[in-house]
Amino acid sequence: MKTLLIIVIVVVSGFSRTVVAQAPAQAAPPPSQGSGAASAGSIEKGRLGFVKVGCAQCHGREAQGSPTTGPRLGPNGLPYAAFARYVRAPRLQMPPYTEKILSDAELADLYAFAQSRPKAATPSALK
Repeated sequence: MKTLLIIVIVVVSGFSRTVVAQAPAQAAPPPSQGSGAASAGSIEKGRLGFVKVGCAQCHGREAQGSPTTGPRLGPNGLPYAAFARYVRAPRLQMPPYTEKILSDAELADLYAFAQSRPKAATPSALK
Protein backbone atom coordinates (compact mmCIF):
# COMPACT_ATOMS: atom_id res chain seq x y z
CA MET A 1 0.00 0.00 0.00
CA LYS A 2 2.85 2.41 0.85
CA THR A 3 4.51 1.70 -2.50
CA LEU A 4 1.28 2.49 -4.35
CA LEU A 5 0.89 5.76 -2.45
CA ILE A 6 4.48 6.76 -3.19
CA ILE A 7 4.01 5.97 -6.88
CA VAL A 8 0.80 8.01 -7.00
CA ILE A 9 2.49 10.97 -5.29
CA VAL A 10 5.46 10.84 -7.65
CA VAL A 11 3.27 10.49 -10.74
CA VAL A 12 0.89 13.24 -9.65
CA SER A 13 3.80 15.55 -8.72
CA GLY A 14 5.42 15.04 -12.12
CA PHE A 15 2.08 15.42 -13.90
CA SER A 16 1.30 18.63 -12.01
CA ARG A 17 4.60 20.18 -13.04
CA THR A 18 4.07 19.19 -16.68
CA VAL A 19 0.54 20.56 -16.79
CA VAL A 20 1.49 23.75 -14.96
CA ALA A 21 4.24 24.49 -17.47
CA GLN A 22 1.69 24.30 -20.32
CA ALA A 23 -1.33 25.86 -18.62
CA PRO A 24 -1.97 29.60 -18.79
CA ALA A 25 -1.57 31.38 -15.47
CA GLN A 26 -4.99 31.89 -13.91
CA ALA A 27 -4.11 32.86 -10.36
CA ALA A 28 -2.96 36.39 -9.74
CA PRO A 29 0.63 36.54 -8.52
CA PRO A 30 1.29 38.07 -5.12
CA PRO A 31 1.72 41.86 -5.16
CA SER A 32 5.53 42.00 -5.32
CA GLN A 33 6.40 38.87 -7.27
CA GLY A 34 8.98 40.75 -9.33
CA SER A 35 11.86 39.13 -7.47
CA GLY A 36 9.96 35.93 -6.71
CA ALA A 37 7.03 35.05 -4.47
CA ALA A 38 9.37 33.88 -1.72
CA SER A 39 10.63 37.43 -1.30
CA ALA A 40 7.03 38.72 -1.23
CA GLY A 41 6.16 36.53 1.75
CA SER A 42 7.57 36.32 5.23
CA ILE A 43 9.37 33.08 6.04
CA GLU A 44 8.75 33.46 9.78
CA LYS A 45 5.04 34.22 9.32
CA GLY A 46 4.89 31.27 6.94
CA ARG A 47 6.48 28.98 9.54
CA LEU A 48 3.85 29.98 12.11
CA GLY A 49 1.00 29.77 9.60
CA PHE A 50 2.17 26.36 8.40
CA VAL A 51 1.40 24.93 11.83
CA LYS A 52 -1.63 27.16 12.52
CA VAL A 53 -3.67 26.18 9.45
CA GLY A 54 -2.71 22.50 9.63
CA CYS A 55 -0.16 22.07 6.81
CA ALA A 56 2.34 20.52 9.24
CA GLN A 57 -0.06 17.70 10.09
CA CYS A 58 0.48 16.12 6.66
CA HIS A 59 3.64 17.77 5.29
CA GLY A 60 5.70 17.75 8.53
CA ARG A 61 6.78 20.75 10.61
CA GLU A 62 9.59 21.53 8.17
CA ALA A 63 7.58 20.81 4.98
CA GLN A 64 9.73 17.71 4.54
CA GLY A 65 6.79 15.52 3.56
CA SER A 66 6.06 11.89 4.28
CA PRO A 67 5.37 8.88 2.04
CA THR A 68 2.12 8.22 3.91
CA THR A 69 0.64 11.70 4.38
CA GLY A 70 1.77 14.55 2.12
CA PRO A 71 4.61 15.33 -0.30
CA ARG A 72 7.69 17.45 0.36
CA LEU A 73 6.89 21.09 -0.46
CA GLY A 74 10.21 22.78 -0.98
CA PRO A 75 12.53 24.00 -2.12
CA ASN A 76 12.34 24.29 -5.90
CA GLY A 77 8.81 23.00 -6.07
CA LEU A 78 6.02 24.45 -8.12
CA PRO A 79 6.07 28.08 -9.25
CA TYR A 80 3.97 30.32 -7.00
CA ALA A 81 0.98 30.51 -9.38
CA ALA A 82 0.71 26.71 -9.55
CA PHE A 83 1.21 26.39 -5.78
CA ALA A 84 -1.59 28.91 -5.16
CA ARG A 85 -3.96 27.17 -7.61
CA TYR A 86 -3.34 23.80 -5.98
CA VAL A 87 -3.79 25.06 -2.41
CA ARG A 88 -7.05 26.80 -3.37
CA ALA A 89 -8.44 23.84 -5.36
CA PRO A 90 -6.52 20.60 -4.65
CA ARG A 91 -7.30 17.41 -6.55
CA LEU A 92 -6.45 14.65 -4.11
CA GLN A 93 -6.91 14.25 -0.35
CA MET A 94 -5.84 17.75 0.67
CA PRO A 95 -8.70 20.03 1.75
CA PRO A 96 -9.12 23.31 -0.14
CA TYR A 97 -7.80 26.45 1.54
CA THR A 98 -10.04 29.22 0.22
CA GLU A 99 -9.51 32.94 0.81
CA LYS A 100 -11.86 32.66 3.81
CA ILE A 101 -9.37 30.31 5.49
CA LEU A 102 -6.07 31.61 4.11
CA SER A 103 -5.54 35.11 2.73
CA ASP A 104 -3.35 35.74 -0.33
CA ALA A 105 -0.70 37.29 1.94
CA GLU A 106 -0.74 34.22 4.23
CA LEU A 107 -0.48 31.98 1.17
CA ALA A 108 2.60 33.92 0.00
CA ASP A 109 4.08 33.49 3.49
CA LEU A 110 3.51 29.71 3.37
CA TYR A 111 5.16 29.57 -0.05
CA ALA A 112 8.14 31.59 1.20
CA PHE A 113 8.51 29.21 4.14
CA ALA A 114 8.31 26.08 1.97
CA GLN A 115 10.85 27.48 -0.51
CA SER A 116 13.24 28.36 2.33
CA ARG A 117 13.51 24.74 3.50
CA PRO A 118 16.81 23.00 2.79
CA LYS A 119 16.97 20.65 -0.15
CA ALA A 120 16.57 16.97 0.73
CA ALA A 121 19.82 15.08 1.05
CA THR A 122 20.39 12.26 -1.41
CA PRO A 123 20.93 8.98 0.46
CA SER A 124 24.51 7.73 0.00
CA ALA A 125 23.22 4.46 -1.48
CA LEU A 126 21.72 6.43 -4.39
CA LYS A 127 24.76 8.57 -5.17
